[in-house]
Amino acid sequence: MSDGPAVMNPFARRTYGTLVEVTPRVYLFRHVVNSVIVLGDAACAVIDTQVNAPMAERLVQQAARLSPKPLRYAINTHYHWDHTAGNHVCKRAGATVVSSALTRTFIETRGTRQRAFLASRGFELGPLPYLADRTVTDTCELDLGNQRLCLLHLGTAESDDALAIHLPQEGCVIAGDTVMTGSFPMFGQPVMNEGLMGTAAWLDTLSALERLQPQHILPGHGPVAHAEELALLKRLERYFLDEVGQRVARGMPLLALLADLEPQLPAWITTIPVVWGTPRYAILRVYRGLVDDPQGELGWQHDKPSALPVGDPVWVHTASASLSDLQAFREVVRECEEGGDMGNALLVARRATAWAPTDPAAWLLLAECLVHGARGVASVLEKGDFFVEARQALEHALTLAPDDGPAHLAMGRFLVMLAYRNGGTPTPGMQHLHRVIESVPASQPALLAQAQLCLGMGYRTTGDETQAQACFARALYHLPTFQPALMACRG
Repeated sequence: MSDGPAVMNPFARRTYGTLVEVTPRVYLFRHVVNSVIVLGDAACAVIDTQVNAPMAERLVQQAARLSPKPLRYAINTHYHWDHTAGNHVCKRAGATVVSSALTRTFIETRGTRQRAFLASRGFELGPLPYLADRTVTDTCELDLGNQRLCLLHLGTAESDDALAIHLPQEGCVIAGDTVMTGSFPMFGQPVMNEGLMGTAAWLDTLSALERLQPQHILPGHGPVAHAEELALLKRLERYFLDEVGQRVARGMPLLALLADLEPQLPAWITTIPVVWGTPRYAILRVYRGLVDDPQGELGWQHDKPSALPVGDPVWVHTASASLSDLQAFREVVRECEEGGDMGNALLVARRATAWAPTDPAAWLLLAECLVHGARGVASVLEKGDFFVEARQALEHALTLAPDDGPAHLAMGRFLVMLAYRNGGTPTPGMQHLHRVIESVPASQPALLAQAQLCLGMGYRTTGDETQAQACFARALYHLPTFQPALMACRG
Protein backbone atom coordinates (compact mmCIF):
# COMPACT_ATOMS: atom_id res chain seq x y z
CA MET A 1 0.00 0.00 0.00
CA SER A 2 2.72 2.47 0.79
CA ASP A 3 5.32 3.66 -1.68
CA GLY A 4 8.08 1.18 -1.01
CA PRO A 5 10.83 -1.09 -2.26
CA ALA A 6 11.21 -2.96 -5.48
CA VAL A 7 8.77 -5.82 -5.73
CA MET A 8 11.64 -8.30 -6.13
CA ASN A 9 12.79 -7.83 -2.52
CA PRO A 10 9.87 -8.11 -0.09
CA PHE A 11 12.18 -7.39 2.87
CA ALA A 12 13.76 -4.14 1.64
CA ARG A 13 13.61 -0.81 3.43
CA ARG A 14 10.44 1.21 2.83
CA THR A 15 9.66 4.87 2.66
CA TYR A 16 6.44 5.40 4.60
CA GLY A 17 4.80 8.34 2.95
CA THR A 18 5.95 10.15 -0.19
CA LEU A 19 6.00 13.94 -0.26
CA VAL A 20 4.70 15.53 -3.48
CA GLU A 21 5.05 19.28 -4.06
CA VAL A 22 1.81 20.60 -5.51
CA THR A 23 2.79 24.26 -5.13
CA PRO A 24 5.75 25.72 -3.20
CA ARG A 25 3.47 26.06 -0.17
CA VAL A 26 1.25 22.95 -0.52
CA TYR A 27 2.46 19.35 -0.26
CA LEU A 28 0.61 16.07 -0.63
CA PHE A 29 1.82 13.39 1.81
CA ARG A 30 0.91 10.12 0.12
CA HIS A 31 0.56 6.82 1.95
CA VAL A 32 -2.31 4.37 2.45
CA VAL A 33 -4.28 7.58 2.95
CA ASN A 34 -3.29 11.08 1.83
CA SER A 35 -2.54 13.98 4.12
CA VAL A 36 -1.76 17.55 3.08
CA ILE A 37 0.75 20.02 4.53
CA VAL A 38 -0.01 23.70 3.99
CA LEU A 39 2.61 26.38 4.73
CA GLY A 40 1.98 29.99 5.69
CA ASP A 41 4.17 32.91 6.72
CA ALA A 42 3.33 32.49 10.41
CA ALA A 43 2.38 28.82 10.81
CA CYS A 44 1.53 25.60 9.01
CA ALA A 45 -1.35 23.14 9.00
CA VAL A 46 -1.96 19.50 8.17
CA ILE A 47 -5.18 18.20 6.70
CA ASP A 48 -6.12 14.62 7.63
CA THR A 49 -3.89 13.02 10.23
CA GLN A 50 -3.14 9.56 8.82
CA VAL A 51 -4.17 5.99 9.45
CA ASN A 52 -2.24 5.35 12.69
CA ALA A 53 0.01 7.05 15.22
CA PRO A 54 3.38 6.12 13.66
CA MET A 55 2.29 7.56 10.32
CA ALA A 56 1.01 10.71 12.06
CA GLU A 57 4.45 11.10 13.66
CA ARG A 58 6.04 10.89 10.23
CA LEU A 59 3.58 13.47 8.92
CA VAL A 60 4.40 15.92 11.72
CA GLN A 61 8.13 15.38 11.12
CA GLN A 62 7.70 16.16 7.42
CA ALA A 63 5.85 19.38 8.25
CA ALA A 64 8.69 20.41 10.58
CA ARG A 65 11.26 19.75 7.85
CA LEU A 66 9.34 21.90 5.39
CA SER A 67 8.89 24.84 7.74
CA PRO A 68 10.27 26.02 11.10
CA LYS A 69 6.90 27.68 11.78
CA PRO A 70 4.63 26.09 14.40
CA LEU A 71 1.95 23.56 13.54
CA ARG A 72 -1.20 25.60 14.16
CA TYR A 73 -4.03 23.40 12.85
CA ALA A 74 -4.81 19.76 12.14
CA ILE A 75 -8.01 19.61 10.08
CA ASN A 76 -10.19 16.55 9.44
CA THR A 77 -12.03 16.39 6.12
CA HIS A 78 -14.39 13.71 7.52
CA TYR A 79 -14.73 11.25 10.39
CA HIS A 80 -13.33 8.05 8.87
CA TRP A 81 -10.64 6.43 10.96
CA ASP A 82 -7.92 6.47 8.31
CA HIS A 83 -8.14 10.28 8.21
CA THR A 84 -8.42 10.96 11.95
CA ALA A 85 -6.35 8.31 13.76
CA GLY A 86 -3.40 10.68 14.19
CA ASN A 87 -5.37 13.56 15.73
CA HIS A 88 -3.85 13.01 19.17
CA VAL A 89 -0.31 13.04 17.71
CA CYS A 90 -0.94 16.40 16.02
CA LYS A 91 -2.52 17.75 19.20
CA ARG A 92 0.57 16.75 21.15
CA ALA A 93 2.67 18.58 18.55
CA GLY A 94 0.80 21.79 19.37
CA ALA A 95 -1.98 21.83 16.76
CA THR A 96 -5.57 22.86 17.34
CA VAL A 97 -7.65 20.03 15.92
CA VAL A 98 -10.44 21.33 13.67
CA SER A 99 -13.37 19.53 12.08
CA SER A 100 -16.96 20.12 11.16
CA ALA A 101 -19.43 19.76 14.00
CA LEU A 102 -20.87 16.80 12.12
CA THR A 103 -17.47 15.08 11.98
CA ARG A 104 -17.05 15.43 15.74
CA THR A 105 -20.51 13.95 16.28
CA PHE A 106 -19.89 11.10 13.85
CA ILE A 107 -16.62 10.09 15.54
CA GLU A 108 -18.64 9.65 18.72
CA THR A 109 -21.80 8.09 17.25
CA ARG A 110 -20.50 6.12 14.25
CA GLY A 111 -17.03 5.35 15.51
CA THR A 112 -17.92 2.08 17.23
CA ARG A 113 -19.60 0.67 14.15
CA GLN A 114 -16.78 1.78 11.89
CA ARG A 115 -14.21 0.38 14.32
CA ALA A 116 -15.93 -3.03 14.22
CA PHE A 117 -15.92 -3.00 10.42
CA LEU A 118 -12.24 -2.07 10.13
CA ALA A 119 -11.26 -4.57 12.84
CA SER A 120 -13.08 -7.20 10.79
CA ARG A 121 -10.78 -6.25 7.89
CA GLY A 122 -7.68 -6.92 9.99
CA PHE A 123 -6.77 -3.33 10.92
CA GLU A 124 -5.06 -2.64 14.24
CA LEU A 125 -6.99 0.25 15.81
CA GLY A 126 -6.32 2.29 18.90
CA PRO A 127 -8.87 4.28 20.89
CA LEU A 128 -11.43 6.56 19.28
CA PRO A 129 -9.71 9.47 17.51
CA TYR A 130 -9.14 12.65 19.48
CA LEU A 131 -12.15 14.93 19.07
CA ALA A 132 -11.80 18.39 17.54
CA ASP A 133 -10.96 21.33 19.77
CA ARG A 134 -12.78 23.61 17.36
CA THR A 135 -15.76 22.77 15.16
CA VAL A 136 -17.33 24.59 12.25
CA THR A 137 -20.95 24.36 11.15
CA ASP A 138 -20.79 26.38 7.94
CA THR A 139 -18.17 28.17 5.89
CA CYS A 140 -15.15 29.10 7.98
CA GLU A 141 -11.85 30.79 7.16
CA LEU A 142 -8.53 30.14 8.91
CA ASP A 143 -5.25 31.96 8.33
CA LEU A 144 -1.64 30.79 8.54
CA GLY A 145 -0.19 34.18 7.70
CA ASN A 146 -0.72 35.20 4.08
CA GLN A 147 -2.33 31.79 3.54
CA ARG A 148 -6.12 31.54 3.70
CA LEU A 149 -7.85 28.22 4.30
CA CYS A 150 -11.56 28.29 3.47
CA LEU A 151 -13.43 25.35 5.03
CA LEU A 152 -16.56 24.44 3.06
CA HIS A 153 -19.24 21.78 3.33
CA LEU A 154 -20.10 21.32 -0.35
CA GLY A 155 -22.50 18.40 0.16
CA THR A 156 -22.44 14.67 0.82
CA ALA A 157 -19.96 12.32 -0.84
CA GLU A 158 -18.29 9.17 0.51
CA SER A 159 -19.45 10.40 3.91
CA ASP A 160 -22.22 12.74 5.02
CA ASP A 161 -19.80 15.19 6.65
CA ALA A 162 -17.51 15.77 3.65
CA LEU A 163 -15.48 18.94 4.21
CA ALA A 164 -13.40 20.65 1.52
CA ILE A 165 -10.57 23.09 2.20
CA HIS A 166 -10.18 25.71 -0.52
CA LEU A 167 -6.79 27.44 -0.78
CA PRO A 168 -7.62 30.35 -3.09
CA GLN A 169 -4.06 31.73 -3.09
CA GLU A 170 -2.70 28.36 -4.23
CA GLY A 171 -5.43 27.33 -6.70
CA CYS A 172 -6.00 24.14 -4.69
CA VAL A 173 -8.94 22.32 -3.16
CA ILE A 174 -8.26 19.61 -0.58
CA ALA A 175 -11.15 17.24 -1.14
CA GLY A 176 -10.65 14.32 1.26
CA ASP A 177 -12.53 11.23 0.09
CA THR A 178 -14.93 13.28 -2.01
CA VAL A 179 -12.30 12.60 -4.68
CA MET A 180 -10.19 9.43 -5.02
CA THR A 181 -7.77 8.75 -7.87
CA GLY A 182 -5.32 6.16 -9.12
CA SER A 183 -7.44 3.14 -8.26
CA PHE A 184 -11.08 2.13 -8.14
CA PRO A 185 -12.84 4.49 -5.71
CA MET A 186 -14.38 3.41 -2.43
CA PHE A 187 -17.96 4.57 -2.93
CA GLY A 188 -18.88 4.14 0.72
CA GLN A 189 -18.28 1.61 3.47
CA PRO A 190 -20.85 -1.17 3.34
CA VAL A 191 -21.67 -0.82 7.02
CA MET A 192 -22.53 2.88 6.84
CA ASN A 193 -25.70 4.45 5.49
CA GLU A 194 -23.81 6.93 3.31
CA GLY A 195 -21.85 7.16 0.08
CA LEU A 196 -23.15 6.48 -3.42
CA MET A 197 -26.73 5.90 -2.30
CA GLY A 198 -28.64 5.68 -5.56
CA THR A 199 -28.96 9.46 -5.93
CA ALA A 200 -26.97 12.18 -7.65
CA ALA A 201 -25.97 13.82 -4.33
CA TRP A 202 -22.25 12.97 -4.70
CA LEU A 203 -22.26 14.22 -8.30
CA ASP A 204 -23.81 17.48 -7.08
CA THR A 205 -20.97 17.82 -4.57
CA LEU A 206 -18.42 17.33 -7.33
CA SER A 207 -20.15 20.03 -9.37
CA ALA A 208 -19.93 22.40 -6.40
CA LEU A 209 -16.22 21.58 -6.13
CA GLU A 210 -15.70 22.31 -9.82
CA ARG A 211 -17.33 25.72 -9.43
CA LEU A 212 -14.37 26.71 -7.22
CA GLN A 213 -12.27 26.35 -10.42
CA PRO A 214 -9.24 24.76 -8.72
CA GLN A 215 -6.04 24.16 -10.66
CA HIS A 216 -5.29 21.16 -8.44
CA ILE A 217 -7.59 18.85 -6.46
CA LEU A 218 -5.89 16.97 -3.64
CA PRO A 219 -7.75 13.68 -3.09
CA GLY A 220 -8.14 11.51 0.00
CA HIS A 221 -6.42 8.61 -1.81
CA GLY A 222 -4.24 8.63 -4.91
CA PRO A 223 -2.31 11.24 -6.92
CA VAL A 224 -3.33 14.87 -7.46
CA ALA A 225 -6.46 15.19 -9.55
CA HIS A 226 -7.23 17.46 -12.46
CA ALA A 227 -10.06 17.61 -15.00
CA GLU A 228 -9.37 14.16 -16.46
CA GLU A 229 -9.45 12.38 -13.10
CA LEU A 230 -12.59 14.19 -12.01
CA ALA A 231 -14.29 13.27 -15.27
CA LEU A 232 -13.48 9.59 -14.72
CA LEU A 233 -14.88 9.68 -11.17
CA LYS A 234 -18.12 11.25 -12.41
CA ARG A 235 -18.36 8.75 -15.27
CA LEU A 236 -17.98 5.86 -12.81
CA GLU A 237 -20.68 7.21 -10.53
CA ARG A 238 -23.12 7.75 -13.39
CA TYR A 239 -22.47 4.25 -14.74
CA PHE A 240 -23.26 2.47 -11.47
CA LEU A 241 -26.20 4.72 -10.64
CA ASP A 242 -27.72 4.02 -14.05
CA GLU A 243 -26.96 0.31 -14.38
CA VAL A 244 -27.89 -0.71 -10.84
CA GLY A 245 -30.89 1.62 -10.78
CA GLN A 246 -32.31 0.15 -13.97
CA ARG A 247 -32.06 -3.40 -12.64
CA VAL A 248 -33.58 -2.49 -9.30
CA ALA A 249 -36.47 -0.83 -11.15
CA ARG A 250 -37.08 -4.15 -12.91
CA GLY A 251 -37.29 -5.90 -9.54
CA MET A 252 -34.06 -7.84 -9.94
CA PRO A 253 -32.83 -9.33 -6.61
CA LEU A 254 -29.22 -8.76 -5.55
CA LEU A 255 -27.69 -12.10 -6.53
CA ALA A 256 -29.35 -12.01 -9.94
CA LEU A 257 -28.26 -8.39 -10.37
CA LEU A 258 -24.63 -9.26 -9.60
CA ALA A 259 -24.73 -12.26 -11.96
CA ASP A 260 -26.16 -10.06 -14.72
CA LEU A 261 -24.10 -6.89 -14.32
CA GLU A 262 -20.63 -8.05 -13.31
CA PRO A 263 -19.90 -10.03 -16.52
CA GLN A 264 -20.96 -6.99 -18.57
CA LEU A 265 -18.67 -4.46 -16.91
CA PRO A 266 -16.75 -2.63 -19.65
CA ALA A 267 -12.98 -2.74 -19.92
CA TRP A 268 -12.63 0.93 -18.97
CA ILE A 269 -13.91 -0.13 -15.52
CA THR A 270 -12.36 -3.58 -15.11
CA THR A 271 -8.87 -2.32 -15.99
CA ILE A 272 -8.83 0.30 -13.21
CA PRO A 273 -6.40 -0.87 -10.51
CA VAL A 274 -7.96 -2.06 -7.24
CA VAL A 275 -6.64 -0.97 -3.84
CA TRP A 276 -9.62 -0.19 -1.61
CA GLY A 277 -12.87 -0.14 -3.54
CA THR A 278 -14.00 -2.68 -6.12
CA PRO A 279 -16.76 -2.72 -8.78
CA ARG A 280 -18.70 -5.18 -6.62
CA TYR A 281 -18.54 -2.77 -3.68
CA ALA A 282 -19.93 -0.06 -5.97
CA ILE A 283 -22.83 -2.27 -7.03
CA LEU A 284 -23.61 -3.22 -3.43
CA ARG A 285 -23.45 0.38 -2.27
CA VAL A 286 -25.89 1.69 -4.87
CA TYR A 287 -28.17 -1.33 -4.41
CA ARG A 288 -28.38 -0.80 -0.66
CA GLY A 289 -29.19 2.85 -1.23
CA LEU A 290 -32.25 1.79 -3.22
CA VAL A 291 -33.42 -1.41 -1.52
CA ASP A 292 -34.04 -2.28 2.14
CA ASP A 293 -31.65 -4.86 3.50
CA PRO A 294 -33.06 -7.99 5.20
CA GLN A 295 -33.19 -6.13 8.53
CA GLY A 296 -35.36 -3.43 7.00
CA GLU A 297 -32.91 -0.51 7.06
CA LEU A 298 -32.61 1.40 3.80
CA GLY A 299 -28.95 1.99 2.95
CA TRP A 300 -27.39 -0.38 5.47
CA GLN A 301 -25.48 -3.43 4.37
CA HIS A 302 -24.74 -5.45 7.47
CA ASP A 303 -22.66 -8.15 5.82
CA LYS A 304 -19.90 -7.88 3.24
CA PRO A 305 -19.76 -10.80 0.81
CA SER A 306 -16.66 -12.82 1.61
CA ALA A 307 -13.67 -12.77 -0.74
CA LEU A 308 -12.58 -16.22 0.48
CA PRO A 309 -12.60 -18.66 -2.46
CA VAL A 310 -15.02 -21.58 -2.40
CA GLY A 311 -13.69 -25.10 -2.85
CA ASP A 312 -15.24 -28.42 -3.80
CA PRO A 313 -16.26 -30.30 -0.60
CA VAL A 314 -16.68 -33.61 -2.46
CA TRP A 315 -13.18 -33.44 -3.92
CA VAL A 316 -11.69 -32.43 -0.56
CA HIS A 317 -13.46 -35.28 1.24
CA THR A 318 -12.04 -37.78 -1.24
CA ALA A 319 -8.55 -36.25 -1.26
CA SER A 320 -8.24 -36.14 2.52
CA ALA A 321 -10.10 -39.31 3.54
CA SER A 322 -6.92 -41.42 3.74
CA LEU A 323 -4.61 -38.79 5.23
CA SER A 324 -3.13 -40.00 8.50
CA ASP A 325 -0.94 -37.15 9.77
CA LEU A 326 -0.61 -33.37 9.52
CA GLN A 327 2.35 -33.60 7.17
CA ALA A 328 0.12 -35.37 4.67
CA PHE A 329 -2.51 -32.64 5.01
CA ARG A 330 0.22 -30.04 4.53
CA GLU A 331 1.38 -31.67 1.31
CA VAL A 332 -2.12 -31.66 -0.17
CA VAL A 333 -2.57 -28.00 0.83
CA ARG A 334 0.72 -27.12 -0.90
CA GLU A 335 -0.27 -29.01 -4.06
CA CYS A 336 -3.54 -27.07 -4.22
CA GLU A 337 -1.77 -23.75 -3.66
CA GLU A 338 0.84 -24.46 -6.32
CA GLY A 339 -1.96 -25.28 -8.74
CA GLY A 340 -3.73 -22.00 -7.98
CA ASP A 341 -6.63 -23.76 -6.28
CA MET A 342 -6.92 -21.70 -3.09
CA GLY A 343 -10.53 -22.73 -2.50
CA ASN A 344 -9.63 -26.40 -2.09
CA ALA A 345 -6.40 -25.52 -0.25
CA LEU A 346 -8.43 -23.72 2.40
CA LEU A 347 -10.96 -26.55 2.65
CA VAL A 348 -8.18 -29.10 3.20
CA ALA A 349 -6.53 -26.84 5.80
CA ARG A 350 -9.84 -26.48 7.64
CA ARG A 351 -10.32 -30.23 7.48
CA ALA A 352 -6.91 -30.60 9.15
CA THR A 353 -8.16 -28.53 12.10
CA ALA A 354 -11.20 -30.82 12.36
CA TRP A 355 -8.96 -33.90 12.17
CA ALA A 356 -6.56 -32.59 14.87
CA PRO A 357 -8.51 -29.87 16.73
CA THR A 358 -6.18 -29.76 19.74
CA ASP A 359 -2.91 -29.66 17.78
CA PRO A 360 -1.67 -26.07 17.35
CA ALA A 361 0.19 -27.12 14.19
CA ALA A 362 -3.13 -27.71 12.42
CA TRP A 363 -4.24 -24.16 13.18
CA LEU A 364 -0.88 -22.79 12.06
CA LEU A 365 -1.35 -24.61 8.75
CA LEU A 366 -4.73 -22.94 8.30
CA ALA A 367 -3.31 -19.50 9.16
CA GLU A 368 -0.43 -19.93 6.74
CA CYS A 369 -2.81 -20.99 3.96
CA LEU A 370 -4.98 -17.93 4.55
CA VAL A 371 -1.99 -15.57 4.41
CA HIS A 372 -0.91 -17.18 1.13
CA GLY A 373 -4.44 -16.71 -0.22
CA ALA A 374 -4.44 -13.01 0.63
CA ARG A 375 -1.53 -12.44 -1.73
CA GLY A 376 -3.78 -13.09 -4.69
CA VAL A 377 -6.33 -10.43 -3.69
CA ALA A 378 -5.84 -6.77 -4.61
CA SER A 379 -8.35 -4.93 -2.41
CA VAL A 380 -7.13 -4.06 1.08
CA LEU A 381 -10.63 -4.61 2.45
CA GLU A 382 -10.98 -8.00 0.78
CA LYS A 383 -7.56 -9.10 2.04
CA GLY A 384 -9.14 -8.57 5.44
CA ASP A 385 -11.33 -11.64 4.97
CA PHE A 386 -8.14 -13.72 4.92
CA PHE A 387 -6.25 -11.82 7.60
CA VAL A 388 -9.04 -11.88 10.17
CA GLU A 389 -9.50 -15.63 9.94
CA ALA A 390 -5.72 -16.13 9.95
CA ARG A 391 -5.37 -14.16 13.15
CA GLN A 392 -8.21 -16.10 14.75
CA ALA A 393 -6.44 -19.34 13.85
CA LEU A 394 -3.18 -18.08 15.35
CA GLU A 395 -4.91 -16.96 18.52
CA HIS A 396 -6.54 -20.37 18.83
CA ALA A 397 -3.17 -22.07 18.42
CA LEU A 398 -1.75 -19.97 21.27
CA THR A 399 -4.79 -20.78 23.41
CA LEU A 400 -4.10 -24.47 22.88
CA ALA A 401 -0.37 -24.10 23.57
CA PRO A 402 0.57 -20.78 25.23
CA ASP A 403 4.30 -21.58 25.18
CA ASP A 404 4.48 -23.04 21.68
CA GLY A 405 7.46 -21.57 19.84
CA PRO A 406 6.14 -22.04 16.29
CA ALA A 407 2.82 -20.44 17.29
CA HIS A 408 4.55 -17.39 18.75
CA LEU A 409 6.75 -17.19 15.66
CA ALA A 410 3.74 -17.32 13.35
CA MET A 411 1.84 -14.65 15.29
CA GLY A 412 4.92 -12.44 15.55
CA ARG A 413 5.64 -12.72 11.83
CA PHE A 414 2.00 -12.00 10.98
CA LEU A 415 1.78 -8.85 13.12
CA VAL A 416 5.22 -7.48 12.22
CA MET A 417 4.73 -7.90 8.48
CA LEU A 418 1.34 -6.18 8.64
CA ALA A 419 3.00 -3.24 10.39
CA TYR A 420 5.91 -3.27 7.94
CA ARG A 421 3.60 -3.02 4.95
CA ASN A 422 1.48 -0.19 6.32
CA GLY A 423 3.86 1.75 8.55
CA GLY A 424 2.08 0.71 11.74
CA THR A 425 3.30 -0.35 15.18
CA PRO A 426 5.30 -3.62 15.17
CA THR A 427 5.68 -3.83 18.96
CA PRO A 428 2.99 -6.48 19.63
CA GLY A 429 4.50 -8.78 17.03
CA MET A 430 8.03 -8.19 18.30
CA GLN A 431 6.94 -9.28 21.77
CA HIS A 432 5.96 -12.69 20.39
CA LEU A 433 9.30 -12.96 18.59
CA HIS A 434 11.26 -12.17 21.75
CA ARG A 435 9.47 -15.07 23.43
CA VAL A 436 10.68 -17.38 20.66
CA ILE A 437 14.26 -16.15 20.91
CA GLU A 438 14.29 -16.44 24.70
CA SER A 439 12.76 -19.92 24.88
CA VAL A 440 13.77 -21.89 21.80
CA PRO A 441 17.00 -23.91 22.20
CA ALA A 442 19.97 -23.55 19.86
CA SER A 443 19.17 -27.01 18.53
CA GLN A 444 16.36 -25.40 16.47
CA PRO A 445 18.35 -22.96 14.29
CA ALA A 446 15.68 -22.61 11.60
CA LEU A 447 13.12 -21.36 14.13
CA LEU A 448 15.62 -18.93 15.66
CA ALA A 449 16.70 -17.65 12.24
CA GLN A 450 13.11 -16.90 11.27
CA ALA A 451 12.44 -15.17 14.58
CA GLN A 452 15.53 -12.96 14.22
CA LEU A 453 14.60 -12.09 10.63
CA CYS A 454 11.09 -11.01 11.64
CA LEU A 455 12.40 -9.13 14.67
CA GLY A 456 14.73 -7.27 12.34
CA MET A 457 11.80 -6.38 10.11
CA GLY A 458 10.10 -4.91 13.18
CA TYR A 459 13.11 -2.70 13.84
CA ARG A 460 13.26 -1.79 10.15
CA THR A 461 9.62 -0.64 10.35
CA THR A 462 10.46 1.72 13.22
CA GLY A 463 13.48 3.10 11.33
CA ASP A 464 16.10 1.50 13.63
CA GLU A 465 18.28 0.09 10.87
CA THR A 466 21.24 -0.65 13.18
CA GLN A 467 19.17 -3.04 15.27
CA ALA A 468 17.56 -4.46 12.13
CA GLN A 469 20.92 -5.36 10.60
CA ALA A 470 22.07 -6.89 13.89
CA CYS A 471 19.01 -9.17 13.86
CA PHE A 472 19.60 -10.15 10.24
CA ALA A 473 23.20 -11.02 11.11
CA ARG A 474 22.01 -13.21 14.00
CA ALA A 475 19.55 -14.91 11.66
CA LEU A 476 22.44 -15.76 9.35
CA TYR A 477 24.52 -16.96 12.30
CA HIS A 478 21.83 -19.55 12.99
CA LEU A 479 21.26 -20.36 9.31
CA PRO A 480 24.04 -19.01 7.03
CA THR A 481 22.17 -19.76 3.78
CA PHE A 482 18.82 -18.29 4.92
CA GLN A 483 17.77 -16.46 1.73
CA PRO A 484 15.18 -14.06 3.28
CA ALA A 485 17.82 -12.80 5.75
CA LEU A 486 20.31 -12.32 2.93
CA MET A 487 17.71 -10.32 1.01
CA ALA A 488 16.90 -8.24 4.09
CA CYS A 489 20.60 -7.43 4.58
CA ARG A 490 20.81 -6.15 1.02
CA GLY A 491 17.67 -4.09 1.50
